[in-house]
Amino acid sequence: MSFRSQARHFVCIAVLLLTPQWARAEAGDATAQAPPLVTVGYDAAFDLFNLLDNLPDWLPGYTSAIYQQDWERRFGLDAEDRAALEAYARFRQRTSPMARDDAGKRPLADSLFAGSDTRTGDPYTGYFQNAASFTAATEAAIAAQAAGDRALLRRFYARFAPRARGLLAGTARFRRQQEALTRELAAPEAAAFAARMRTFYGAEAAPIFHVRFVWWPYSDRTQAKLRGGSIVLFSALDVEDDWAPIVLHEYAHFLSAGQPVANREALAAAFARRCPGALALPNPLNALEEPLAIYWGQYRFERDVRGKTLSSDASWYIQPHADRAAKAIAAAFPADRPAPALAVGPLLDAAALACE
Repeated sequence: MSFRSQARHFVCIAVLLLTPQWARAEAGDATAQAPPLVTVGYDAAFDLFNLLDNLPDWLPGYTSAIYQQDWERRFGLDAEDRAALEAYARFRQRTSPMARDDAGKRPLADSLFAGSDTRTGDPYTGYFQNAASFTAATEAAIAAQAAGDRALLRRFYARFAPRARGLLAGTARFRRQQEALTRELAAPEAAAFAARMRTFYGAEAAPIFHVRFVWWPYSDRTQAKLRGGSIVLFSALDVEDDWAPIVLHEYAHFLSAGQPVANREALAAAFARRCPGALALPNPLNALEEPLAIYWGQYRFERDVRGKTLSSDASWYIQPHADRAAKAIAAAFPADRPAPALAVGPLLDAAALACE
């Protein structure tokens, strides 16, 4: 993670991370398959949904309070506004699997590795991803809800959507950022790197991975989050960031969620024996899942694609345990040597050094 209209407006630049021709040349096999298609773009319907879904801040951490703070500054919030926000928040908290507290109930492999929800995401959000239009998406989403929820959703969108649509109005949104990111990901070095990542994770066939820019009010920082089969890049319109390693870090999580089940379970069991304190971390993913994404998305990407080296004295990640574990893996498997195998043995031993 990085911290730094009824008419559909959809700008999308497709990036095939590994072309079939490249795959055949590399493997010498005309039947070699390319990794999944990644698209970089901006979708006005999803941007509008994202703003409105964050507005009530119904699940802090998943949603962001900055949207409501900015809205109140711009438009104010009266008692009826707040009642509508609270009703929507209760609906989302009651119906979204993201809001369920399953601590202690998840399988060991889903505690230490990205789970299936990394790809499936939140069902309600799914109506607005790659939708024909915001209006069509809301109609479909509302129709699928219980009768008692339909009226509150219609009131919510009628109350807030017109002002939100005006706030997001504009043309060529994020076009410069899209084009820059597309160029970097489409470079042959990045294509080959992405192929090596997929080989490392042994990822099963994956759906299209979408990279989508959305607006948020911060002018001095950015953020990236996985939303099902998409990585959502939160940014102000004129903010630049080094997006490629951010995308590849999150793509690593996406690939990790597609590991063969038996391998995930064997790795998780072996790592838990080496690092029994992993499950006691506030977020056990910081013990193994995040360090592997850092190792690939930041450390190896910087060397393999850009020919640079990350300093071990600098912070690679905001969470200390994950940062230490990633650096321990990098020390054991430097980027100027072949990548390790994702298997029981030396890789898990290196990651477990951060547990000592």
